[in-house]
Amino acid sequence: MQRVLVVEDRAVIRKGTQSILGAWPEWQVSGEAANGEEAVLLTNDLKPDIVLMDISMPGMGGLQATRAIRKVCPDAKVLMLTSLDSLECVETALHAGARGYLLKSHTEGELMCALNVVAGNGIYASPGLDPDRLNRMVLQLGLIV
Repeated sequence: MQRVLVVEDRAVIRKGTQSILGAWPEWQVSGEAANGEEAVLLTNDLKPDIVLMDISMPGMGGLQATRAIRKVCPDAKVLMLTSLDSLECVETALHAGARGYLLKSHTEGELMCALNVVAGNGIYASPGLDPDRLNRMVLQLGLIV
């Protein structure tokens, strides 16, 4: 069973994501956080397999929290969940230590696909983002797929 920490400042999105995950027996929500500071503390305490992280949050944002999480719990994999669809944001997220980048506009099925790819040590990027540029980015960063 894969344990997921859901990090999102909007309660309705946080609860909706937990509801989606609850329908899949192979996934367990280990906790929730409303900001980056809480995410770092909870990751250190709960040791989730995956942190599903919003990028834009008040206080410590998702990118800064991802960097901190990679230091305190290097085995935790971060999947960014965001509405920002620029490749520059994807590159920044990968530099910060994220293993995936999912747009909030995608479906429940795409969320589960992204989680499975990241759980399997792959790199995930939302469909519609330039795949050739993403591949070059992954290679330049020396990420293992």
